[in-house]
Amino acid sequence: MQRPIPYTSVIIDPMNCAQVEFWAKDLQVQTYELRAAIKLAGPRLSDLRRYFGKSAHVIFLNSRRRSMPISPYGSPA
Repeated sequence: MQRPIPYTSVIIDPMNCAQVEFWAKDLQVQTYELRAAIKLAGPRLSDLRRYFGKSAHVIFLNSRRRSMPISPYGSPA
């Protein structure tokens, strides 16, 4: 079983067509736009997301955690 790799450590190889197609679809851009962005911003996915103005998927933990009573001082009761 493979461990998930954080987006901050993903490097996209512009010569690897499968990688470019996958990440272009994920970023909702064309492959030629992604290759041009790699030349300008570099191959790191976090830099490319910032370049395109796309943020990574956010998982809100509030909905997954039990609601805890909060004291008037802002800390858990």
